[in-house]
Amino acid sequence: MFRPARRITELTAIGVSLMLPLGVANAQTNPADIEALQAQLQALQAQINELKSQQKATQEEIATASDNVVTRTPKGDLKIGETTLSIGGYIKAQATLANNGYGDNKASEIVTPSSLRSVDEDLGSRNSFSARQSRLNVGTNTPLAGDTLKTFVEIDFYGADEEANEFVSNSYAPRLRHAYGSWGSWLAGQTWSTFMDLNGLGEVDAFGQHASVIFVRQAQLRYTQPFAGGSLQFALENPEDGGDDQSIPDIVGRVNFDGDWGHASVAALARQLRVDNGEDDDSEWGDAYSVTGRFPTIGQDDIRLQVNYGNLGRYMGLRPYPDAQIENGEIGGVDAWGASAIYRHYWNDEWRSSLAYSRTGLDETGSGNMTDSYDTTFVNLMWSPMVNTTYGIEYQRFDLEEVDGDTFDLDRVHFSAQYNF
Repeated sequence: MFRPARRITELTAIGVSLMLPLGVANAQTNPADIEALQAQLQALQAQINELKSQQKATQEEIATASDNVVTRTPKGDLKIGETTLSIGGYIKAQATLANNGYGDNKASEIVTPSSLRSVDEDLGSRNSFSARQSRLNVGTNTPLAGDTLKTFVEIDFYGADEEANEFVSNSYAPRLRHAYGSWGSWLAGQTWSTFMDLNGLGEVDAFGQHASVIFVRQAQLRYTQPFAGGSLQFALENPEDGGDDQSIPDIVGRVNFDGDWGHASVAALARQLRVDNGEDDDSEWGDAYSVTGRFPTIGQDDIRLQVNYGNLGRYMGLRPYPDAQIENGEIGGVDAWGASAIYRHYWNDEWRSSLAYSRTGLDETGSGNMTDSYDTTFVNLMWSPMVNTTYGIEYQRFDLEEVDGDTFDLDRVHFSAQYNF
C-alpha cells in the first residue's frame, strides 16, 4: 500500500545524508560539487512537496468516505452522513369478545357510532382476533440551513376492507397514517389535526374511540411559534363536511401551556359548510372550540380532561354527529358538545390502570335517527413486564341514543399484546 508519510520520512533521511558532506567539506570544496548538491536538494524538496500533496488528497478522500459510512447513534438509530434515520413501530395482537352480535365486520375492533347501530340484542356474543393495528414508521433528521429538516411516514393495516379476507391469508391492505415534513417552525403533509391534542387520548386500548375525543388526521400546512412555557400554532387544513364542496380550508388556532404543573391547551376551529350540487348553492361558517388538560396527581398518576363545543361534526368521536344538514336548499351546521375524564393509576412500575368516561350531546333540535347522546366507559389493566412490551385487558361500554328514541349499546372485553421496536 502506498504510504505518503513513510515516503516523506525516507526522502528526508536522504536529504540529511546529502547535506552531511556540506558540513564536513573544507574551504577548498569545488563549487561545481556544491551546485550539484543544491540541485539534488531542490529535486528532493520537489518530491517531498508532491508527496505532501498526495497525502492531503488521501486524507480528504478518507474523510469523505467516513461521512458516508453508516454508523449507529447511542439511541440505536442509523447515521448516514449528516442524516439520522429511525425505524420504529409496533406489533399489536388483539382479541375481542362482544355481545349483541357485534364483530362480523372485518374492522370490528374499531367501534364507531355508525357500526354501533348494527348491534342486535337478539344475537349472541362474537369473538374476533386481529393484528391490523400493527404499525411501521420511518423518520429522518437532517441539519439544514441552520435548522433541522424532519420527515416522518407511518402506515398501519386498516386499508380497504373489500380487499381483505379471513378465509385463508387474512390479507389486509396498508393504510397511510402520517406523511409529513417539517423544517423549523413549518410543517406540511398529513398528520394529526392541529385541533386535536394527543393529551386528551389517555392509555386505553379503544384508541380514538372515546365518545367526545377530538380525533382527526389530515393534510395541512402548520406554523408553530414556541414561547417560554408553551407554543402557539396556526394551520390551514383539508376541509370536509360530507359534501366535499368547500372552497376554503379549515382554519385552526391553538395555544399550549406546559410546565411542571402539567399541560393545558385551548383550540379554535373555523370552517366553511357548503352545498353546491347543481340545484342548491349555499354556504355558512361554523366554529368549534376545545379545551384539554393533563395534570399529575399522586406519584406517577395523572388525570386528563377534555371539553369540546360547537360545529364539531367529523372532528369529534369518529363522527357521532353530522357536520351539517340541509333544509329547503339552505345548509346549517349541527352543534354538539362533549366532555371526558381519564384517570391513570400506577399500582407499581409494571402494573397500571386507566378509567375513562366520555359523554356527548346534541345542542339543538334534531330529528329521526340523528344522534341525541353518545357515551363511552373504559376501564383496563396494563402490564409491562419488560421494556417495549405491554399486555392489556379492558372492559368497554358504548351507549348511543337517537333523537327518535332508539338506543344501541355494546359491552365488550378487549385483550391486547403489544411489542414496540
